[in-house]
Amino acid sequence: MQMNSLDILNKVLCDEELTSEERQAFIQILKSNPEIANSFAGWEEARAYLRSRIPDSRDLVLYSLVTKGHVEDLSDEEASEVSGKWKSLDSVVEAHPGFSEVTSQINQDREDFLACWEEEAGLSIIRFPSWSYRMAAVFAVLSVCILLVIFLLNQRDRALQVAVATPGDYERVLLPDSSVAHLSGPATLRFDEENFGRAVELTGEAFFDVTHGQDQFTVQTGEAVTRVLGTRFGVRSLNNITQVVLESGRVQVASIAENSQSVQLLPGQMTKIPQGSVAPTPPVAVDIEEELQWTGFLFFQNTSIRKAAVLISSIRNVRVEFEHSLINETVTGTFSPDTAIEEVMDALALALGAEVTKDGNTFRISASP
Repeated sequence: MQMNSLDILNKVLCDEELTSEERQAFIQILKSNPEIANSFAGWEEARAYLRSRIPDSRDLVLYSLVTKGHVEDLSDEEASEVSGKWKSLDSVVEAHPGFSEVTSQINQDREDFLACWEEEAGLSIIRFPSWSYRMAAVFAVLSVCILLVIFLLNQRDRALQVAVATPGDYERVLLPDSSVAHLSGPATLRFDEENFGRAVELTGEAFFDVTHGQDQFTVQTGEAVTRVLGTRFGVRSLNNITQVVLESGRVQVASIAENSQSVQLLPGQMTKIPQGSVAPTPPVAVDIEEELQWTGFLFFQNTSIRKAAVLISSIRNVRVEFEHSLINETVTGTFSPDTAIEEVMDALALALGAEVTKDGNTFRISASP
């Protein structure tokens, strides 16, 4: 059966699971239509923003009932649930005064609903009429939240810069403190250009080369916060999991969840933070050259010429050959995705005291005579 592109887009926007066939079709849609790709990147960024700042509509309904003195409408289980989330809900409402209007609207809808129920049913309402009102309240809070979110995003966008890399593309972003973010699309980066504060928000994949400073540099995703002073590291925020890999320096990684715990990474270590997890996974040693291939960078740390040739061939889509007499040689260096392949090969040849020749898409490194 032929798949309808509109049906696939609807499933993506509604966060429905795609089959492997639908997923491949969606990737082709993004590759063939840059406008859809850009819109999807913006949608993903907005969803990440909402997840980290807007409370669940059901939680906000329960919170609103308690704050307005209607705790008797909650079951014991619901009362316990909202009590456990009270601190985080209270801080969100306090941080965004617009939510006070939301809670007032919820309770006004409650009064209107009960009045209508009593008039239609001819009954005196003492207890909550099943889940009917609460479902109505959820729809009410969603509609109000949509307007509030649009307002918040518009206010925020006046100060923020947004950098987007479309699927399969690379984007180099120079930040106000001279740090550099290398985006591997699809990816979206947000930051305040006027009042930078060394803080960015990421959706997707990026490698950061952070200039050392007195203030911490912070990268926030939908699942985690990474803090550094000056270092080089990769961050991937995909499928509700954030992965951080450290190339040099030291970083601290924590979950954005309440009562979160943190871990420190040393060079060559990685951690992961699934959405909702309180603590990152324990740091594990990884092969930097392999683990950060998705960045488009070439990382060589006393790397054998054989392995360097394989990595260059794979990442840059060229063929690299070397003279057998060089097989025991190693190379060290880092090359960003925007470094021309000719520059990479010339630098390696210089480091080896060798020569490089090019024939079409093939580079050959030979010992100098």
